[in-house]
Amino acid sequence: MFFFVDLMTDNTDDQLDRINMEAAEWVIRHSGGQLTLEEQQSFEIWRSVSPLHAAAFCRASSLWSDLDVGGSKKGTQHRKTAKHVAATGMFVLVLGIGVSWLEPARWFADYTTRTGEIRTVQFNDGSLAELDTHAALSLRYTANERRVIVVGGQAYFTVAPVSGTEHRPFVVDVAGGTVTALGTQFMVARDGSDVDTIVTEHTVRVAKENHEGILRSVVVSKGQSVHFDRSGLHEPHAVSTATLTAWRTGQLVFDNVPLSDVIARLNRYRHGRIVLAKRSLATLRVSGVFACENIGGALTTISQELHVKTISAGTLVTVIY
Repeated sequence: MFFFVDLMTDNTDDQLDRINMEAAEWVIRHSGGQLTLEEQQSFEIWRSVSPLHAAAFCRASSLWSDLDVGGSKKGTQHRKTAKHVAATGMFVLVLGIGVSWLEPARWFADYTTRTGEIRTVQFNDGSLAELDTHAALSLRYTANERRVIVVGGQAYFTVAPVSGTEHRPFVVDVAGGTVTALGTQFMVARDGSDVDTIVTEHTVRVAKENHEGILRSVVVSKGQSVHFDRSGLHEPHAVSTATLTAWRTGQLVFDNVPLSDVIARLNRYRHGRIVLAKRSLATLRVSGVFACENIGGALTTISQELHVKTISAGTLVTVIY
């Protein structure tokens, strides 16, 4: 609850979200035993970067202490591990309520999907939008423009072309940037202020102001992706569009992807959270094809292939260690 108050009164939500979650990770790592010299140095550097870091660590430590983690030495090692995981789960739950699960913007969206849901909607001009899990869109169609706002998540658009009586441009408004269709199919994926546009047919024009307020735009062609964030617009590059849009057919495809990125993706399709107990696990590489509707099976396969272990506290949290 501490984090909820802070975020609701601060206008740098994404920054505080990141800092609070990093603080949570450091508290969990401290609770697991003595840090290595390298880890301790990394922690001291992280904490000294900003007073916000130190304050977040104090809040997280206090909350962790209130959960009485590691206070008992009774029982077998497995029981102690289970207790640790259960407390970790509660910790993640409290953090989640504060920084990511309450999303007022979604309450007012015209179209949303629940966790694990994939659905297709058709707009009154005939354009289609396929919404991935936990996505949200709003429509702002006017006499002069067809504007779609991506509130969160990712959506694949099949745009009704400008022809005959339809003269209005189709514009996707997302995180302060725009994606204008030039008769096309494309996907827009939003994660906070980070946005990726992947084009599967024809071209789009992507525009975004950089941190100096200078507007820049690029044309993105079929088979390319472009990223923008608060710093501005990056350069388009070639991607495997089939891999990135595989969720449309109920699949998740990973090709030599860091485990941390895979976990972030899997978490979007399940209730509860998957977390890594050690930061060193984040860089392990994953390749495979998994079903969106069977995240548990995907996690089992990944843990076997990487020779890591998992333990769960009900459906709330699964820890990889």
